[in-house]
Amino acid sequence: MDFDDAPVRVEVHASEETVEIFVEADFETHPEERRRFAIISIPRHLFSEATGRTARRAAKDR
Repeated sequence: MDFDDAPVRVEVHASEETVEIFVEADFETHPEERRRFAIISIPRHLFSEATGRTARRAAKDR
């Protein structure tokens, strides 16, 4: 989702099985029912694998 240049708010919630990421735009300027948002739900094992790869890549680039 493209929120253009709007400021966004991000919340991350995790359970044993999933990681849910809630991204909300327009929270400073629009009432709740008019805000743009995206909810991303990822199996926790895939989220862990992806963050691990990213951390290893970042450490290698130093």
